[in-house]
Amino acid sequence: MKESILKKVQHLLKVFVSRKKMGMNVNGYLPDPDKILAENGYDYEILRDLTRDGHLSAAITQRKMQVLQMGWEINYDNEEIKKEAIEITRNLDLQKIASQLLDCILYGYEVAEIEYKNINGKIIPVELEEKPQEWFIYDNENELKLRKNLRGLYIFEEGEKLPEYKFIITRNNPKYTNPYGEKLLSKCYWSVIFKRAAIEYWQLMAEKFGTPYFLARYPSTFTDAQIDELVDKLTEITENNVAAFRDDIPIEFKESMKYEVGGLFSNIITHYNSEISKVILTETLTLDIGKVGSYKAAATHREMLEFMGIRDKKLIEKSLNTLFDYYVKINYGMDIGPRIKLTKKESVIEETVQRDKTLYDMGIRFSEEYYMKRYNLNEKDFERMDK
Repeated sequence: MKESILKKVQHLLKVFVSRKKMGMNVNGYLPDPDKILAENGYDYEILRDLTRDGHLSAAITQRKMQVLQMGWEINYDNEEIKKEAIEITRNLDLQKIASQLLDCILYGYEVAEIEYKNINGKIIPVELEEKPQEWFIYDNENELKLRKNLRGLYIFEEGEKLPEYKFIITRNNPKYTNPYGEKLLSKCYWSVIFKRAAIEYWQLMAEKFGTPYFLARYPSTFTDAQIDELVDKLTEITENNVAAFRDDIPIEFKESMKYEVGGLFSNIITHYNSEISKVILTETLTLDIGKVGSYKAAATHREMLEFMGIRDKKLIEKSLNTLFDYYVKINYGMDIGPRIKLTKKESVIEETVQRDKTLYDMGIRFSEEYYMKRYNLNEKDFERMDK
């Protein structure tokens, strides 16, 4: 009976609809479907250049800091391997690594190559180094491969298979149709471009109309040569503050009119800054309060930003846990390694300390193993005063 059921459901174990079956991308590669990249020759520098915008840079920093300010703890049943994982984590530049991996939010995906060293007979990860996205390509099976013969061009051909346990791939909302992930910088592209154009034109208008100027009236009998001479003398006033005129030519000092055009440009820039904040932070009030605002609305926006931090920290946890999986697979032949958890420092330190102090006052005593586990300490970090 059981065998007959298994025969009936064998088709469930296979993929029914595939790109090959539908006659799509049969050449072995899958182009990045991002339209901004496609329209700009798949040049990632187009996206990287956007981060020079001050408002966009501030928004990116604010979002990343939701994760970068967190502490961490490691859990694992095997205490010896757990201690090794804690030591590995302490020796890694976790701030730099987390910041680089979070770039997947901006560029869709982030590839980090692991640098290993043989230390006391064990293969230890000592560094994660990000690599440019344009060096890689996805194949028809949604597997990332190294692009062949790049030579500065985005060439579409089947790439070279990456070695096992050597790369960490972090992706933002990948899909079957887009394994390269969702690029928030692409959504900011036109906002930054239009904002730059508005600032440039505003600067030109300010230079042209924002300073006072001189107005001279000449008789209708003036020749072109006399008019040119008059203009030259007015220019001399601007440059040297001195010029001589006949007493029958009236000279006026004219202030620029109080145009409202500056307010127009300011509103345009404010609009695009708001659009950038919505894309990166999903809100606006934590970056630009403005002249008016609601405390409740601002609090709601800060809460939303915290939710984004929780979501983003899971990306980092997944990548670092993959690193630990590689470590135990290489050194111990095991599949599942220690798990790292990023936590708010105040919740780990303040709340835990207060709770432990309360329990201590109630007569409860904790073991050294508890303190080492809860506060990520090793035996050299503290000394028992009652010994």
